[in-house]
Amino acid sequence: MPKNLGPGDTSVVFKFGGGIHSRAPADEIEDRECAAGQNFDMDLQNTQLRPRCPFTLLGTAPNIAEIRGMASLLKTDGTASMLVQAGNTVYEWDGSTFTSIDTVDATAKLRGYTWHNWQLADKVIITDLNLADVVMEWNGSALSDVSFTDEDSNPFTPFKAKYCLIQDERAIFANVVDSVPAAIPHMLVASEVSDYTVITVANKPSSALGEDDPFYILTPDLRRINGLVYAFDTTIVSTYEGQIFKLVGASAKDISFKPLYPRSGISGDESMKYVGNDVYYGKQSRIESLASTDRYGDVEEDDLSVDIFDDIEGYSDWTIAYNERTKRAYCYAADTAELWVLYKPLVNSKVSPWTRYKTKHFMSFNPTTMMACYDPIDTFEYIFMGDEYGNLYKMEGCSGRGDGYYFRGNTAGESIKVERLSKMVVLPEDTELFNIYGWIRYRKIEAFTLKLQFEFQGDQIFTETITVDLDGAVGNNYYNGGSYYGGGSYYGSDVNKFSREKIGVPGKSTEFQVRAIIDETAKYAISEIGLRFQAVS
Repeated sequence: MPKNLGPGDTSVVFKFGGGIHSRAPADEIEDRECAAGQNFDMDLQNTQLRPRCPFTLLGTAPNIAEIRGMASLLKTDGTASMLVQAGNTVYEWDGSTFTSIDTVDATAKLRGYTWHNWQLADKVIITDLNLADVVMEWNGSALSDVSFTDEDSNPFTPFKAKYCLIQDERAIFANVVDSVPAAIPHMLVASEVSDYTVITVANKPSSALGEDDPFYILTPDLRRINGLVYAFDTTIVSTYEGQIFKLVGASAKDISFKPLYPRSGISGDESMKYVGNDVYYGKQSRIESLASTDRYGDVEEDDLSVDIFDDIEGYSDWTIAYNERTKRAYCYAADTAELWVLYKPLVNSKVSPWTRYKTKHFMSFNPTTMMACYDPIDTFEYIFMGDEYGNLYKMEGCSGRGDGYYFRGNTAGESIKVERLSKMVVLPEDTELFNIYGWIRYRKIEAFTLKLQFEFQGDQIFTETITVDLDGAVGNNYYNGGSYYGGGSYYGSDVNKFSREKIGVPGKSTEFQVRAIIDETAKYAISEIGLRFQAVS
């Protein structure tokens, strides 16, 4: 015989800090996760609901042409410089001004990544993803074609390459066009030790070669190379719709390829990135971990995107940019108008590491170029983006200013719509809740409006919406003649103090979810949303 329960008081407290988990049933996800959402920040140790950083508009290239490439140089003296390709023109961006440096093929996509820096000569080697222009170099003042030669000092030009990395005193190029010229997309070319300008397409690895000699090697499946990184003390190469290979061996005498599992190749020309202790790479409908793949093969454990599989099904042609400083990987699938962002410290935790970035700004998170560069002003690493109208953006922008805030023109940005749908709260033994009231606990920073949608389900299906205006900090008082009291804060200020706002919620049902929506440019931090109600069978 059923046991009648209640009425009894019950409380539920919603915390944050975790990411989106859309694959599992909503009642089976962790408390800090959300069933759906966008534009919130994540943290391993902070459970507050906070907006992501907006992106900042830095400036517009004078020719108003599509941003197609970038290059970043960090010299041994600690100074940084940055190039931006807009159409056929390459500009130096010094943090405030675009200065024309040179012209290139208008169809080129120049790439001078941070790992292209040749520190021995304080230069960055620049390749072209479209193979429209030759390999170039930038020394902070001049952009020039690299003067390649073979071992006999004969000119080796034109030489083009999609990819480059610098390791063990060599420059390694992949997917190349040689001096004939002929496209050899499945070729990897390694320079002479200590001299990146000496290369060859005549010498395969052999015991007859010297340890320092240049060499070339072909991918075993003869498919075009679409990824090249260095990790786990080895060079890693991907082929299009093929496999991922590791280079094994110590020198030009014994280098060879070792494959991973079949059809392990990546999807996209920029979808493989080293992230410090792993390699993340994009495939059709998923983002994977090479550390797990290398160890276990094609298994569920290698899928970093398992929590959001339903949301990215059908996505491919990924571009991944990783900021080592903030430990965030930005994943963009072509023509999707959104970024999926993975916060690395949450990987292998109990909560999802994923959030989705969307924007009201006309750039729409459809970047024409997205890569990590050193900022010429503070030399910190940021993610920079460009669009088809010549606009240059920095991902980690000014908090509280809105998307597309133009810092030099003090032009306001677009509000950022933050949204989180909580896990499903299911009452035990067919009970029903009623007399609902609750609270919002938040830090006082700036005033904002919170919309809460209570999505009741089970016996009764309906949505009840309430809107709560939450105050910001007021009256910052000075202590004793204009000096701050206590060093870092005003005396008498309520900035960052916790406040608690009570709410009432009409309605009743057997289960429910809460959708929180904030559409603001303001700074805010919600610590918890709590509910107390009575339940009775």
